[in-house]
Amino acid sequence: MERSNGIAAGGRQKRGILARLADSRLPRALLVLAAGVIAGSQIAAPNKRAIEAVVGIVLLLFMWNFSTLGAVWFLVLVYPFPFAISIGSSNLVFTVLIFIIYLIRVTSKQMKISLDRRVAQPVGLLVLAYVMSFYNVDPGTPLFRSGLINTGNFFAAVLLMFMIVNMVDDEEKLRKTVRILLVGALLVVAFTIVEMLFPGRTIVPYWLYTRHRIRLVMEGVRMGGPFLDFELAAEFFAISALIIFFMFVRSKRLLTRSLLAALLFMDMMMMFATITRGAFISLSIGVGYLAFLSRRELNIVRLVSLAGAVTLMVFVLEFFVAGHTVSGSLFDRLVGMTFKHGIIPYNRVAAWGGAIERGMQHPILGNGPGWDFGRGLSVGLWPHNQYLFYFNITGLFGLSAFLFLLYRLGRMTCLGLRASIVSSPFPEALMQILHVCFVIFLIDQIKIEYLRNDRYTFFVWIFFGLIVATANVIERNRHAAGVTSAGTSRHG
Repeated sequence: MERSNGIAAGGRQKRGILARLADSRLPRALLVLAAGVIAGSQIAAPNKRAIEAVVGIVLLLFMWNFSTLGAVWFLVLVYPFPFAISIGSSNLVFTVLIFIIYLIRVTSKQMKISLDRRVAQPVGLLVLAYVMSFYNVDPGTPLFRSGLINTGNFFAAVLLMFMIVNMVDDEEKLRKTVRILLVGALLVVAFTIVEMLFPGRTIVPYWLYTRHRIRLVMEGVRMGGPFLDFELAAEFFAISALIIFFMFVRSKRLLTRSLLAALLFMDMMMMFATITRGAFISLSIGVGYLAFLSRRELNIVRLVSLAGAVTLMVFVLEFFVAGHTVSGSLFDRLVGMTFKHGIIPYNRVAAWGGAIERGMQHPILGNGPGWDFGRGLSVGLWPHNQYLFYFNITGLFGLSAFLFLLYRLGRMTCLGLRASIVSSPFPEALMQILHVCFVIFLIDQIKIEYLRNDRYTFFVWIFFGLIVATANVIERNRHAAGVTSAGTSRHG
């Protein structure tokens, strides 16, 4: 009896020592000391694997100790700046880790998970199309291996979308998510400014760098930003411009409005620095469409003032970018546009024709997600059309699933058609902007494909997730308002 009491007392004493050790500052001090030693050694002699391991451990601790939504927001900030590790891109690895942590918290009933049928059905069909497309790829070939990599990256982007849909479930989280997107846009703009000042430089070894190997038809350097792709960077800036403008209009503080105005101007400048016609044309259509949707709020004075301000900004940006940076003139490219058969841009004839011919080799299931035109102009041609791209890699089955998804998303964005971006509740007003951004995306993807870039793919699916989350918040708010009004009438 005495012995058992002694053992119990010893156990309690050991647990007390461990508890005090956990609560003390010693582990933190040792962690800081170890981090300092590793950081110092890497500054003196950088090692790629050591840097990746340290960053991975730090981010894993961050994701575990903070809310899962906080980890998702962090990934929304850093996805344009991934680094390669032995098992794949950091975006893929961190997305899977966050999802595993999310599932653990779901099983412990700390969080909930659900599938929105409106997007779950088309996305499920699209995932199935990816899997079935491997039927036409020989295992063991480079195309098969690259197909697995591209499929894994695509699945990770889809997981990120579903986490956004599940976690951004009220108006306050929606507001914070939009602010996170603005901070992310600021980081992309800042990186592109550095690229403009120091083109073709390595900023951080093994991680951040700029690349300029293809100049096509102009003399200037086209800014590709962290995506390393000037056409997709231009689309990012075009979509971000409307979201920044929306937050500028909704803000009531002078300092906030001033900062957002500066960000909008720099975002547009970077779009001009890509020297990309498609994004400029798509954004122009989007701005005109937004003015049409807001026609009830625009009298003749406001319309003329807004049109004059936009026109002045466009000419100022063209003058500055074309004449005082390493980039070139967007207007020169616009004036030099030529068409075949009246509607097809001349520089898309070979790409679209080749994509149709290539897609017809396996028109039902496609040629697989390991595309063989990855070196752009040197080996084959990119389809330069997202719809033809899906036709190439997943056939008519995958293209139909993607169009089904776009149809569902488009219907959701119609929830904001009658809203006012100034006076309507935040979710409805945001949805009108997302509706216009969605139209810009649909138009711009006619001449470019987002799937060819493993970084930009995450932006597109974050955008899709934001649309679904906003639609869900709108519907919850309307349901709550209906329940409240019904309860009031009954009590009355």
